[in-house]
Amino acid sequence: MQFANSWVLAFVLVIPVLILLYFFRSNQSNLNLSLASKDVSFSNLFDSLAYHLPFLLRMLLVFLIIIILARPQMGRSFTESKHYGLDIFLAVDTSQSMSALDMRWNNQPVDRLEVLKHILETFVMKRDKDRLGLLVFGEKAYTQCPLTLDHGAILDLIKHLQIGMVGNATAIGSAMAVGIKRLKDLEAKSKILILMTDGQNTAGDISPEIATEMAEELGIKIYTIGIGQEGEVPFQIDTPVGPMLVKQEIRIDEELLATIAERTGGQYYRAKTSSDLEKIYSNIDKLEKTEIEVKEYNSFVDIFEKFLWVALGLLLVELLLSNTLLFRIN
Repeated sequence: MQFANSWVLAFVLVIPVLILLYFFRSNQSNLNLSLASKDVSFSNLFDSLAYHLPFLLRMLLVFLIIIILARPQMGRSFTESKHYGLDIFLAVDTSQSMSALDMRWNNQPVDRLEVLKHILETFVMKRDKDRLGLLVFGEKAYTQCPLTLDHGAILDLIKHLQIGMVGNATAIGSAMAVGIKRLKDLEAKSKILILMTDGQNTAGDISPEIATEMAEELGIKIYTIGIGQEGEVPFQIDTPVGPMLVKQEIRIDEELLATIAERTGGQYYRAKTSSDLEKIYSNIDKLEKTEIEVKEYNSFVDIFEKFLWVALGLLLVELLLSNTLLFRIN
C-alpha cells in the first residue's frame, strides 16, 4: 500500500496534542466541580470509559479523515530488465608451442594452455548475460562451439582443450577469419573476438592482414593476447629414458598482434605470467560491459472509499452517543 498525498499524514501528529488538551481540560473541570462540592466521580471503570468514548471516537474519525485525504492506494510496482548482451568469440591457440612450461599455477609449473583454460573458465562464468562462442586453431581453425548462452557447454569444451588438437603450426589469419564469419551477420550492438596466441602466423590460407581488413569493415573488435615468454623456454619431451626438459626458441609477433587490435578498436595485451593473464581478462571484463535497461511499472488503485465508509459509520455512532442521555453528566 502507498499514499498518493503522503505529506497529509503529517497531520496525524495533531491527534496526540488534541488528546492531551482534552484530558487536561477534563481534569481541570473535574477539579473545579470538586471544589464546588459536586460529585463527579464515576462508579466504575466502565462509566469512565463511556464518558470519554465520544471524544475517542471523534479522534479516530479525525485519523480516518487524514488517511482519506492522503489517498491510500493498493497495487504493486515491478521492474522489467532487458539485457543487451555482447557476442564474444574466444579463439584459442592449441599449437605445439602452447605446451611450453614457462608458467605456474598453484605454485606448480604448467603449460600455457593449462593456465589459459583456468582463466577462461573464470571469464566465462562472469559473462552470464553474453553469448559466447569458442574456436581453436593450430595449423587449421575450427569452431568448437557457435555463439550460445549455454555457458555450461562452453566450460566443458574448454576443459577438454588439448595441445595439437588441430595441428602444431599457428594459423592466426585463419582463426580470425573463422571468428569474423561467425560474428559478421549478427545484430548484437558489440561483436568481439578475443584472440589468444603465443607465436607467429606460420600456416593458413588467409593472412592476418586481410582478416584485419575484414574485421574493420564489419565493425568487429579484436582483442589480442600474446601468451608466454620469448626466447628460450622449457618444453617437456618424451625420450627412451623418460620425460626430459629441453629449451626451445620461441618468438611472438607482438607487432602483428598490436596492429590487429589497434585497427579494429580492441587492445593488445602481453601475458608473461599467469598473474598477467588474470589481470588481462579482468580488464577486458571491465571494458566490455553488458548493457541493462530497466523499466519500472506501477499499478495502483485508490482505496480511500473503504476508509470513507468506516469514517461515516464512526460519525454516526459518535453522534448517537453524544446525544444519548446515558453519556451525559448533569
